[in-house]
Amino acid sequence: MEIREILAELEYNRGYFPHEAVQEAIRQKDKIIPELLRILENAERNIHQIEEQPAYMAHIYAMFLLAQFREKRAYSLIVDLFSHPGDTSDNIAGDFVTEDLSRVLASVCHGDTTLIKQLIENRDADEYVRDASLKALLVLVVNSEKTREEVMDYYKSLFRGKLERENSMVWNGLVLYSSYLCYEEVYEDIKKVYKDGLVDLFFIDLEDVDEYISRGWEKNLASLKSDRHYQFVEDTVEL
Repeated sequence: MEIREILAELEYNRGYFPHEAVQEAIRQKDKIIPELLRILENAERNIHQIEEQPAYMAHIYAMFLLAQFREKRAYSLIVDLFSHPGDTSDNIAGDFVTEDLSRVLASVCHGDTTLIKQLIENRDADEYVRDASLKALLVLVVNSEKTREEVMDYYKSLFRGKLERENSMVWNGLVLYSSYLCYEEVYEDIKKVYKDGLVDLFFIDLEDVDEYISRGWEKNLASLKSDRHYQFVEDTVEL
């Protein structure tokens, strides 16, 4: 297939998965990477038009493919795309935000968490995007690109002043991922989060926190390693 034919197949949701086009994109990696980067640049420039085209899929395929290629040039483009306020992120990406944004970010950042942290601390960004960014840091730990201590030191800074104390998905995620990491130094901070009503008890309650911590980091790590949501993007055909 020619590059233009591949891109045409990936542009819209046609009711089927374009296996041949995806496999050809992977086979012609070097030729298609500039085109995929251009798709993300155009998506940022025309984001409100994309909001009005729910069948448009080119930017989603581009992010998955670039993540599979571990293309670092996609990092800032993806962060820019999801830095918009309000419902924009949900409108342009839907379940991709909660299901795969975290591992896409982890796959393209190559251990540089600067922009991921900017998303986490961006009060205007969608709360689910910020949660996915928090999760991306855990993905990096699971895949040995960041140490448990590095990420927990940052999480601790969020508990202790960097994160606004308002009930949101961000706090749900912070408590959950800290529990997985079994960092007992923030246990009192976690209890205060519950006392202040910042966490949704239907998402995670204090008994869940205690259970994850009691299991220990090694058991939690083994569980996370077997979960595709905590792995780098490797096989786009799973879309």
